[in-house]
Amino acid sequence: MRIEFLTQDDPLYILPFFDEFFRNYGSEFEILQISSCPTMGKRSRLQLLRELVALYGVGGFLRLLATMAKYRLLGKLPKSRSAGKFYSLEQLARAFDIPFKKIGNPNANEFVDSVRQRAASVIVSVACPYILKEKLLSLPPGGCVNIHHAPLPKYKGMMPTFWQMLHGEKTVGVTVHFMSAKVDEGAALLQEQLAIEPGETLDHLIRRSKRHGAHCMARVLRQIADGTQQMHEFNPGSGSHFTFPTLEEIDQFHRKGLRAI
Repeated sequence: MRIEFLTQDDPLYILPFFDEFFRNYGSEFEILQISSCPTMGKRSRLQLLRELVALYGVGGFLRLLATMAKYRLLGKLPKSRSAGKFYSLEQLARAFDIPFKKIGNPNANEFVDSVRQRAASVIVSVACPYILKEKLLSLPPGGCVNIHHAPLPKYKGMMPTFWQMLHGEKTVGVTVHFMSAKVDEGAALLQEQLAIEPGETLDHLIRRSKRHGAHCMARVLRQIADGTQQMHEFNPGSGSHFTFPTLEEIDQFHRKGLRAI
């Protein structure tokens, strides 16, 4: 099976998925390219800065910045696939001999044409920050597949792990589904639950659920390759949808005794 990945350039929360996937399944699938979009797409960087400081606190945010700087620096070093730790998606891709390219909007005609030429069987989205249009969705014969860390149709939209913690859920969902023109509306191919550990931080839960999601994705890709996938259609418009939390909602998260980091 020929796979193309669409994702965003995030070494903290997206890299764990790919690290787990390549270490366990890198030789099982033919990976044509990883295309990495700007983090958070078109979102205002100033607005994002305010929200992240509110979510993680000044101290936590500075720790994240320091970690990010460390990862950016160490991510430039050459690594073999047997390395104990990787610091960037590009570094990981080099180690596993997988083409990696930074792109802008994946709906741009130039990128769509390049995808057509590579002729992937399936396109896999892992936190791609853009809504894919039909001209891209219709290209791969096996469809476009997305992983969403929530029990769809509940918790559609942004930061589903945050919202599940805020609403007192005991588990965080994982849904692998076909993509459609509407966000998080395509038919589900797999749904699982991962228990939230007592006192677990948002930071830890996101990383842990990403690694779990890599195994879920591999199972679905095997089923698509074998033609044994089973689909569950959602009722259009059902469930719940969330955006990036407001400062008030972030404050509510902290008042409940929940920790981001």
